[in-house]
Amino acid sequence: MKAKTINGRTPNEIQKELDECKSQGFIPTLAIIILTNKMDAEELRSIFGKQGVEIFGITSPEKFSEDGITEADILVMLLDIKPDHFKIVLNDYGGSTAYQAGYNAGTSGKNAFANPGFIISPLDFRVSNDELIRGLTDAAGHDTLIAGGGSGDPADFSGVVFTNDASSIGGLLALIIDQDKVAISGLAVSGWKPVGTTKKITKSEGSWAFTIDHEPAMHVIQRFLGKDIVRANAEGSGFIPTDLGYPLQFERASGNAIMKPALFFNPAEQSVMIAGGVNEGDQFRFSLPPDFDVIDKVVESTRDSKRKEMPDADVLMVFSCVGRLGTFGPLISTEIEGLASTWGKPMIGFFSLGEFGKLDEGRCEFQGTTVSWVALKEK
Repeated sequence: MKAKTINGRTPNEIQKELDECKSQGFIPTLAIIILTNKMDAEELRSIFGKQGVEIFGITSPEKFSEDGITEADILVMLLDIKPDHFKIVLNDYGGSTAYQAGYNAGTSGKNAFANPGFIISPLDFRVSNDELIRGLTDAAGHDTLIAGGGSGDPADFSGVVFTNDASSIGGLLALIIDQDKVAISGLAVSGWKPVGTTKKITKSEGSWAFTIDHEPAMHVIQRFLGKDIVRANAEGSGFIPTDLGYPLQFERASGNAIMKPALFFNPAEQSVMIAGGVNEGDQFRFSLPPDFDVIDKVVESTRDSKRKEMPDADVLMVFSCVGRLGTFGPLISTEIEGLASTWGKPMIGFFSLGEFGKLDEGRCEFQGTTVSWVALKEK
């Protein structure tokens, strides 16, 4: 499988780049598209549809390739993967739960391939991504490989996910890979170090934590982050900046913590909304401010994979939490360059609104402030 990344500010520029690729003998079958302006989706659907190229399209204002962060409004990875080796499905949330959308995608994968792997990008932060994963794995198997990241503009969480045949402003987009034909290696890595004593969620409902150690949740978070950040306002609700760099590290049986940032607060109820949802009895620790070790751990995870299981790769896809961009600023380029250098092949990625992937040998999970990467090698 060969791949090439192209970019442009308009669909017309992408059309020219695509024509140039074809004139050089590169005939793609799949286009992974990341765009800033969701209004461009329809024109891009027409451009690639006429060329017989399948589309996996998402929205994100911040995207990158093997050449680093791009200022272009449209970034595309073109692949000539055999059409029989993949399938794309889009399940809209309209009239459906997140669980059902995930279950439908998992069923599509199992019907298409004996050993499917899933690269996913959901849109709509209001739905439970934990339920989405539960539905997908109930249908496809709990050991199913899943990687990906939530798409949308972090300013207002709006966007579009699209294929050749459909688009949605709230749904689950899945690229399903036949793992008997395409080898996949992937991992979700954070690198943040824990600090302080273990805290317990003592009252919660859905994504909202009401008490921590029997104390109002907002008070506990305020003590750690500071009242200037978590403070009451006239609207009775507020946003906790995702670029603070202090995710909550929830304990897991394997010993590897799962990262879940606090997103919103409700002063009237003194509650805090946790990305991915929480349950009563969940335990967590706070995080130290990040340092270069965080970046080194992420890059080392790909190099370890190269040494142990995938000496060569055709392409690399990366889903890096938007919180990392705000936390590291220009230094995030060091992480992107390190990831790209591992295999030295075309890479595409974006700064996501929550990530999906395996932290270890366990099942895939939804988390935040992590980097989920997946390398593909057609057999």
